Amino acid sequence: MIGAKTILTNTLFLMGASVFNIGVSIVTTALIARAIGPELYGRYTFGLTYVLIFSAFSNFGIESLFIREASREKGKLALIDDILPLKVVLSVITVGLALGSLYVLDYPPETVEVVRVLCVGLFFQVLYECLMSVTKALEEMHVVALFSVFFRVVSAAAIIASIMSGIGFIGIVSAFAVGNAAAFLVALWVHAQRWGLKRMGFRVDAWVPLIRQGYPFFLSALVTMLYGKINVLMLSKMVPEADMGYFMAAANLVDNLFFIPMAFNTTIFPAFSRMHGASQEALRQSYGKIIRYLVILTLGVSAGTMLVGGEVIRLLYGEQFDSAAPVLSILILYWDLAFFSNVLSSLLFSIHQERAQARIMAVAAGLSIVLNALLIMHSGVVGAAFAAVVTEVAVVALMGAVLWRVDFPWPMSAKSLRLGFNVGAMAVIVQALLPVNLALAILIGAGTYLLLLFPMGLVEEEDKALMYSWIQKRFTRLRPYGVS
Repeated sequence: MIGAKTILTNTLFLMGASVFNIGVSIVTTALIARAIGPELYGRYTFGLTYVLIFSAFSNFGIESLFIREASREKGKLALIDDILPLKVVLSVITVGLALGSLYVLDYPPETVEVVRVLCVGLFFQVLYECLMSVTKALEEMHVVALFSVFFRVVSAAAIIASIMSGIGFIGIVSAFAVGNAAAFLVALWVHAQRWGLKRMGFRVDAWVPLIRQGYPFFLSALVTMLYGKINVLMLSKMVPEADMGYFMAAANLVDNLFFIPMAFNTTIFPAFSRMHGASQEALRQSYGKIIRYLVILTLGVSAGTMLVGGEVIRLLYGEQFDSAAPVLSILILYWDLAFFSNVLSSLLFSIHQERAQARIMAVAAGLSIVLNALLIMHSGVVGAAFAAVVTEVAVVALMGAVLWRVDFPWPMSAKSLRLGFNVGAMAVIVQALLPVNLALAILIGAGTYLLLLFPMGLVEEEDKALMYSWIQKRFTRLRPYGVS
């Protein structure tokens, strides 16, 4: 598989950083929830989700376009000199849209104040991610990983300082802005050291073709964000803030697990784009292999989460958040499906099928609105979770159909019974150890599931050799000079 070691190395860099980040995030999330309670927690997490929805307007598909083109032709890295000032303009427009819409939708003043503070962080986040697109195009994911850790540490320090010093809720909300501002300033300094920093110019003639080419990516990102987060907007109008807090407590745990698909997709998008220009057969083989291993990974994570989710909720948030446990068991299935849809989206973008992807996302957004309206009225936050799962099933099915039509068939496998045995073995061990110790049950249960993959023949010989070669290469690099 072309670039297999690069994909593996970059994914592991990003996942390593993300494992650290998720640990920090879990600690800070637990501290926040316990410090401010379900109502304020619901307001805070709604505000974060609200500004995230509007982030698509500042992207306008330009970063995805830039990464795809620059990963194939390094000379196009110079486009960043026109993209960065354009993103400044788009960021200002985005912040204006986010704040203006709050008044149109008649949100209370307390919610408006939270979003106003978070919009400062959104402005800096957009510019920081723009600079990171250069390193993504170069497939230097260790740089992306280090910056993600830096942002998480700075924002966590601001959160902890706010809680310990008595600043309280507004300090917690401001941590998002502090972390993103710090990450942008450091990223700008690094960019200037490596590439130089040209005087910023507003060349509208250069922006027009960028916007025109990036529009399909923008439309896809916008409707993807809408269908993924519309449940939060609808819940904010249909359920009490406490119920919103329960939903967001479960959703945030699932969001923390998105470090795996995010790390993977950050790596494979430029790799898929490069392969599309080099070898269609290599791209097809890579797609098939990736899907097969995704089935193994997502099945293990979802089964494990259903087994221990309730205990994790109580440990992190306290018994006042017990109502979040059923929501978590449903939303983990959404995470499984979203992992697949993210990979399929990356492949569609890489093979210039972004318009088809955008149409699918538009259908999904409409379906999500209808399902949420019906299911939230019937079942509240549990209904919103079910709506997310059903919508994602439709997305994966439609994307798979489009790829099948362009000669990327869904890979078939006859190893479901072996996977079922793995899940059963993990479930037995977790249930036996859960009364003893939660961490022990998670570690040994996950270890059992992973180790059984090898004797059960679920890891191919070619991939075993690849992993062995990768480990051997890294071990050789770590040996002291002159030691044999």
